[in-house]
Amino acid sequence: MPDPRTRTALTASAVAVGLVVAAAGAVTAAQAAPTNGCRVDYAVSSQWTGGFQGTVDVTNLGSPVSSWELAWTFADGQQVSQAWNGTAQQTGSSVVVRNAAHNGSLATGASASFGFIGSWHGANSVPVSFSLGGTVCTGKVTPTTEPTQEPTPTPTPTPTPTPTDEPTSGPSTPSALYVDTTTQAYTAWSTSSGTTRTLLEKIALTPQSYWVGNWDDAAHARDEVADYTGRAVAAGRTPLLTVYAIPGRDCGNHSAGGVGTSEYARWIDTVAAGIQGEPWVVLEPDALAQLGDCSGQGDRVGYLRYAAQALSEAGAHVYIDAGHSAWLSAGEVASRLQQVGFDHAEGFALNTSNYRTTAESRAYGEQVSALVGGKPFVIDTSRNGNGSNGEWCNPRGRALGERPRLVDDGTHLAALLWVKLPGESDGACNGGPAAGAWWQDVALELAANAQW
Repeated sequence: MPDPRTRTALTASAVAVGLVVAAAGAVTAAQAAPTNGCRVDYAVSSQWTGGFQGTVDVTNLGSPVSSWELAWTFADGQQVSQAWNGTAQQTGSSVVVRNAAHNGSLATGASASFGFIGSWHGANSVPVSFSLGGTVCTGKVTPTTEPTQEPTPTPTPTPTPTPTDEPTSGPSTPSALYVDTTTQAYTAWSTSSGTTRTLLEKIALTPQSYWVGNWDDAAHARDEVADYTGRAVAAGRTPLLTVYAIPGRDCGNHSAGGVGTSEYARWIDTVAAGIQGEPWVVLEPDALAQLGDCSGQGDRVGYLRYAAQALSEAGAHVYIDAGHSAWLSAGEVASRLQQVGFDHAEGFALNTSNYRTTAESRAYGEQVSALVGGKPFVIDTSRNGNGSNGEWCNPRGRALGERPRLVDDGTHLAALLWVKLPGESDGACNGGPAAGAWWQDVALELAANAQW
């Protein structure tokens, strides 16, 4: 199972004088000090009735620093309720944000970014005075009309992604899945043109999962989960996460790794602390299907049980990955799922990063569900449009599958999801780049072969 995306830690922080402030997407600059200063971009990136999301970028224009803190005062009684990539404290109308562990050190010209969710009533004016490290910085601000609805954050001039599903009923049903505008597919689409752009749009504007694993340290993984789920909540959408850091991951294959057996519970707790809202979570692809296949797994059943509990208590709706229809018998999968149990997991997930058809996966899922008390299941349809040719690592000639949607047809299938990110390599096989790297030729092939 490939690490489905490579994550680069956010470059870091800031200090002292001179400022540029961006309000709700409009930027008006004040001249920064040429040798010892900073630039700050403050934006209301999304706003809805009673709440808003703020985004702040700080660039160090002076000597390198090892830590920073940014302070400002709200004029209209706004209150910060949560933050990511920084630690926020508020007393009255005064806010102080200090760097996170991963972004406290800044070279000259380097930047740090953090975000927050806040509340507002009546007005939501942009702060006009900031201080960094105790030095007051001011900048001229010319606010524009602030948004009044919850738009999905989208770079201009690209269109706002359209959700693929409307709300149904039930506490664990997503209102609409979130389109992440930070994916490699979105970047490739937004910078392309012509036929390439038309094909890549099929991938870029379709909701997909955000994978979190130990390619980041735990604190940074937590901050990225907070950032991603926070953006989704601010947009009024439901995020989809894939947690992928089990000890002995992938049994030494293309996605070998995972955290140490003594660190997994702590890693899960740290990541769970970043969850905002009620994301759906696919828990540990291949972990249950590979149970006992290699050394270094520790108490894998216990780890999965603990992760399901910690993540669900943080607000997530957890689906334990159970492999695919051509891997283990339905009876064996059911037995393994029952070892983990469903005290905290809502159901199970099938076909993650694989190519088995939806029809085959549905039939198999119903067999498993019947053996585990009728639990619901989800299917990854991201690349199963042409079914499987028997290969799992970068097979050619495949196609995008059905777009994500909720299913309410009297069966135990809860949803079709895109868990694997189409266009990202399975690993260095069949001519592909490293696991998680963008492979545009295959992305275009998947899109061109799609039946929609």
